[in-house]
Amino acid sequence: MRRYWYVLLVLPPLIALVLLPPFGQRLVTLVGLYALLGVGYQLVFGQLGALNLAQGALFGVGAYAAALTAPMLGPFAFVAAIAAAVAVAAIATVPILRLQSHYFALATLALASLVNLAAVHAEGLTGGANGLVGFASSLPRGGMLLGVVWLCLIAAVGAHAALLQRFGETARLIRETPLVAATLGIDARRWRFAAFVAGGALAGLAGAGSAAVSGVVSPEVTGFPVMLLCLTSVVLGGARHPMGAVLGAALAVCLPELLRDLAGAWLLAYAVATLAAVLWLPQGLAGLIDPPAAPPMPRLPEPLVPTSGGQRLVLDKVRKSFGGVEALAGVTLSLGRGEIVGLIGPNGSGKTTLLNVISGLERADAGTIELDGRRLERLPPHAIARAGISRTFQSGEPPLAGMARALSTGAAFLLLDEPMAGADAVERAELVDRLGRLRAAGYGVLIVDHDTGLLEKICDRMIALDRGQVVA
Repeated sequence: MRRYWYVLLVLPPLIALVLLPPFGQRLVTLVGLYALLGVGYQLVFGQLGALNLAQGALFGVGAYAAALTAPMLGPFAFVAAIAAAVAVAAIATVPILRLQSHYFALATLALASLVNLAAVHAEGLTGGANGLVGFASSLPRGGMLLGVVWLCLIAAVGAHAALLQRFGETARLIRETPLVAATLGIDARRWRFAAFVAGGALAGLAGAGSAAVSGVVSPEVTGFPVMLLCLTSVVLGGARHPMGAVLGAALAVCLPELLRDLAGAWLLAYAVATLAAVLWLPQGLAGLIDPPAAPPMPRLPEPLVPTSGGQRLVLDKVRKSFGGVEALAGVTLSLGRGEIVGLIGPNGSGKTTLLNVISGLERADAGTIELDGRRLERLPPHAIARAGISRTFQSGEPPLAGMARALSTGAAFLLLDEPMAGADAVERAELVDRLGRLRAAGYGVLIVDHDTGLLEKICDRMIALDRGQVVA
């Protein structure tokens, strides 16, 4: 993140503390609180692409935890709020992370509804519809609260920027190409768990600050409007830029105040401004000011270092069916280190299915897959990749990019799915050269391609599939 962003982060609290009246300081505090909520949301939604609709509910959990513990813990109620939100996030995330796409979103919405119901009906703990009052005197307020909130926000944005610089490509793969990520040894579920919990921690902290500002905590703080405010601010500011949540929160808090003179029409004006930003600023305000850089293109290492790891990959009578169609009908083959084996056959013969089964993207119905005697057929894709087997996919990237990415895992066995599709003669010649180097460095390669002339130049032997069976 560029240095001028940090200057912009420091200016609001300084200006508020020196120049603004109490009402202005309150607005700046609210901007910081909703920015904290948004930074946590960016980790799951922006970076990993999971539509989490429970962030607002975790904000409410933090608010209630702070209100309940403030009389006993004083300022340390903020710590209790973080712990409560983290606990709810961690417990709920374990089953939710088994779900994908819209099912994940619906599950998080259900979690938010449960939190809201608990806030309304657990009257002995939460005060029910009346909420909780009389606790704020034990919590930081005014300028002290403003300083604490913005110090935490600066730390959170800095940590987000550092994580993005180090793990941005991993997050992009999880978000855009989850299958590729899995075959590179990336455990997407573990990353989403960590992001969900970290986001919950920031939501809990923001909720505690909100309780200190208002002095009242009611079921409204767990309602969907808080989630909608969080989602809107992150989208407007920039879902993946570290400063996106801050800019979005500033808009979400200040724009309604600026439009108050429009009386009843202010909400319509706010909606129009939001829609315009969504349509014409796909990367948000932060992306307009600081456009995202293109993702780095992986390159093959020079020189190619000899590999180590497993010595032999063996498949024995592997079967896979999809409904009534038998894609693999008892395939048996082996691949050794320092060997290149071509896999040929007509479309629909089972070539890609075989690569998917070996790499764990599809589970074999029968048969065994072993690497030096270790059974692999029941392992998840990321575990198989870490065991030493990686694969490429047909894509629009430069021909050798997928191979370079697969090599970066340190795998000794590579499964190449038509790496030369769409390549010109120069690129094909380079592939032949690279594969020769891989053989010399001790890699085992199983390559699928329709160009049998190319395979004849580089393969030690070829295996022909037809209707899921080895025919030659």
